[in-house]
Amino acid sequence: MTGRHDRTHPGRAAGMAATMTQNGITASVKRALPWWAKIGAKVVLSRLPLSARTWQRLGLFSPGGMEDADYARGVFESHFEAAGPLPEGFTYLELGPGDSLATAIIARTHGASGGYLIDAGAYASRSIDTYRRLIANLKAGGEERGLSELEDCRTVDEILDAADCTYWQDGIAALRRVPDASVDFIFSQAALEHIPLGEFADTCRQLYRIQRPAGVGSHRIDFQDHLGGSLNSLRFSETLWEAAWFAPGSGFYTNRLRFSGVLDHFRAAGFAVDVRCVRRWDEIPLAPAKLDPAFRDLAEDDLLISGALIGVRKNGG
Repeated sequence: MTGRHDRTHPGRAAGMAATMTQNGITASVKRALPWWAKIGAKVVLSRLPLSARTWQRLGLFSPGGMEDADYARGVFESHFEAAGPLPEGFTYLELGPGDSLATAIIARTHGASGGYLIDAGAYASRSIDTYRRLIANLKAGGEERGLSELEDCRTVDEILDAADCTYWQDGIAALRRVPDASVDFIFSQAALEHIPLGEFADTCRQLYRIQRPAGVGSHRIDFQDHLGGSLNSLRFSETLWEAAWFAPGSGFYTNRLRFSGVLDHFRAAGFAVDVRCVRRWDEIPLAPAKLDPAFRDLAEDDLLISGALIGVRKNGG
C-alpha cells in the first residue's frame, strides 16, 4: 500500500485529495438538508445544462457505487449466489448498471459467455483506468478466468467487445430489442424502484419474454424514499409526483410502488416469485395521516417494508 502511494504523481494525489474533500463536503451538505430542501434543490439543479457524469463527479445524482471494485464484485456475487447453479457459458442481463460497466468483467470470471447491460441513460464511467483497477482487483483475489483477453484492451468499447457485452442506454426500448428467451440470469440492484410507473408493467413483461424457461431473475429493491430513507415521497399526489417538471429527471424519482404492488406486477407478467429477504422498519417512519390519500389505506406491512430481495422464475421453469 505504501509503495503504491509513493508512486502516485503529486498532481494526481492533490487532485484525488481535492475530489475526496469535495465529495465529503457534498455528502455532509446533503445529509444536513431536510427532505423538502433536497427536492427543491434537485428540481432546480437538474434543469442546469450539465451532463450526468458531471453531476456524478460533483457527488450529486449519483446512480450507485459500482465504480468501487469491491462493491461491484459483492453486488454481482450476491445475486449470482442467490440465483443458484447456472449453466457454463450462461448469458446475463443487468438492469440499471448505473455508474459502471463492471458486470461485463465480473460475469466473465464466473463463466458467462456474454450479456447485456441496460440503463435509461449513459451514466457509466468511460475511464479505462476504472476497469483496469477492477481487473487488477479480481486477479489479486485469485480470479483469472476470462481476464486475459480483457487486460490488453485500450478502451471501454474494446472491453465490451471482448466480453461480448452489449450496453444500451434507452431503457424499455432497449429491453424490447433483446431476443426472446435468450438470457439465463437477469438481475438488478436498487434499480426497479426507478423504473417509471407507466413502464413498470411492460418492463416485467419484457423481462419475462427475455428470460429463458429455466432462467432465473434476482432483484434487490429499495422501498425507501431517496430523500432521507423514509416515506416522504408518499406525501405527494400522483399528478404532482409524475409531472415532468417535478420528480422525473430530478434525481429523486421512484415509482413509489410498494412491496405487494411489485409482486403483483411480476406475477401478472407470468413469473413465480420467491421472496428471499425482507427488510422492515421497526415502526412506520411517517404517520399515515401525512401520506397522500392514495397511500393511507395500504396494509401496515406494505408501509413497514423498506427493502427486499426477490427471485423470479417462469412458472414451470
